[in-house]
Amino acid sequence: MNKENAPALTAASERNYGIDLLKIVAMMFICVLHVCNFGGLNFSAASNPYNYRLVMMLKSLTYGALNMYAIISGFVGYNKKFKLSRPLLIWLELIFYTLTSTLLITVFTPSILPENAWFKSIMPVMTREYWYMTAYFGMVVLMPVLNAAVQKASVKTLSFVTLGVLVFYCTIPTIMNVSVFNLGSGYSTIWLCVLYVIGGYLAKLKKKPHPLITLAVFIIMVLITWILKMKDISLLHYTSPTTVLAAISLVLTFSQIKIKHKIPQKIISFIVPSTLGIFIIHVHTFFWENFVKNCAKGYADKNVFYLAVMILLLAAWIFIVCGIVDVVRRGLFWLIHIKPLLQKLDKALEKLFAGKKKTEEPPAETSLEDNTDK
Repeated sequence: MNKENAPALTAASERNYGIDLLKIVAMMFICVLHVCNFGGLNFSAASNPYNYRLVMMLKSLTYGALNMYAIISGFVGYNKKFKLSRPLLIWLELIFYTLTSTLLITVFTPSILPENAWFKSIMPVMTREYWYMTAYFGMVVLMPVLNAAVQKASVKTLSFVTLGVLVFYCTIPTIMNVSVFNLGSGYSTIWLCVLYVIGGYLAKLKKKPHPLITLAVFIIMVLITWILKMKDISLLHYTSPTTVLAAISLVLTFSQIKIKHKIPQKIISFIVPSTLGIFIIHVHTFFWENFVKNCAKGYADKNVFYLAVMILLLAAWIFIVCGIVDVVRRGLFWLIHIKPLLQKLDKALEKLFAGKKKTEEPPAETSLEDNTDK
């Protein structure tokens, strides 16, 4: 087997705390973006030019955060053995919050209860209660195939694939102002699968660009997005070339950050499991309508520096409050042994399929090549 193509399947790989840190930063980016988009900052360039420039800069800075999550999924997951417990744990977390939030709406604010709310809370993925989670679980079904493809493809092949994505999926459609290949402007399973493959490719790169170079690329992409927006040319969408390149650059930057001290490792390890919960909580109807929507409206006419501070404080408040709530949820899941139960399910499935494999395999000779990936 060609060394370049060999999958790096190891029993225990060293944890990349730089990537974990990026998950935290990306979720903070999402909170900032939601405050800017939905916090009631509805001024135009003509009515309030300085504040408008500030908000567009923050949006240019943070718009690629969800792309980063999909890329990270491929970066850390392409060489891992698929286990059903991982998506099931996410599914249970999602169901926990949709049911809890719907109960809160029913009790405290029934006027904002959406149509078929209880059905949507039980089946959030199938009803697109969260577009990203729906797209994510669509990708989960394809993960074993995506992993096999990335593991076996050469870095050269994946380089051409990534270049093709940037040209034909991002640049040309953006220039022509069309959405093609059923990408749904990035709101789709297909797009997350594309980013997953790119993430796997970035992980397979043995010689990565220096982090200062990739950080500079990120800053340049953000500035290009912002400057063009000031000229009424919008690249603020998930499939735009600058948004994608900014996300790729930041993943490469953080993946090379080495965090060796125990204290920051423990802090990151404590916060990172709650990043998904922070997302699920703050975009659900109950929290969204009561705490996110129009949260910055009262600061829209303040001076630009005051507004900048308030946007960041509001985003931090959303992050911290939702994070505390998720720590409680994690404690509850720990008390009822959710993770150990799911791990037992993994072992049971492994035994089941291992037994079937033994009965189905013919007593044929096995070559050395067949054993290389076992």
